[in-house]
Amino acid sequence: MKKQNKNLILCLILLSSITLFSQTIEKCYVGMPDVLNPVMSKKNRIELLEYHKAGQSDSVENKFGSQAYLQVYDTLNNRIVVKNTANSKFEMKVLKFENMLPVIGCINTVSGPISQSSIAFYDTAWNRIPLQFIMPKAYDWVNEAKLEKTELDRVWVRSVLENSFVGLTFESSDSSRILAQNHSVEFLSESDKKLLMPVLNDSSLVYYLSGRTWIKE
Repeated sequence: MKKQNKNLILCLILLSSITLFSQTIEKCYVGMPDVLNPVMSKKNRIELLEYHKAGQSDSVENKFGSQAYLQVYDTLNNRIVVKNTANSKFEMKVLKFENMLPVIGCINTVSGPISQSSIAFYDTAWNRIPLQFIMPKAYDWVNEAKLEKTELDRVWVRSVLENSFVGLTFESSDSSRILAQNHSVEFLSESDKKLLMPVLNDSSLVYYLSGRTWIKE
């Protein structure tokens, strides 16, 4: 009997943990301070998720009367992406690291007209956590091996790629990695694009946390 009771208790604890885990991203998104996402009020956020769960709609009006759209609501991997306005997007993910309490990562991206992201990290009490993430520069996408085989001047390449526009997103899987995409080429003239595209990598840069610093893979 005691063994059965013990097994029942373990099952209840497991079920409670699974339920809590599945609700984590919802609780974080609904309960976050409005200042982190001022376009959407708490009421807006609740309505957006409730309409989605009821199968009614994936959009609501934001605080300014325009439409906001739920693009990703992944309770398994604790990730949510909301298109707040026609030119802005908000992304949140609960990040899990070994020997650390859960970290809430928030990415704000503005597309006006070229995408540019900012990122911040918080604990579950919404205190800012100083995890160092240095935004990559446009030149970081240059393939040095390919560049060496051209006649392009390295100084000229750096000057052309001086302006950096980088979009960030969290990896969609259960990993706690950040992907960085280079949008800087959208800023270039057609002639510069023609010269530079052959020496630029088009894949995302991937970052993982080492200690309290994000490192590029």
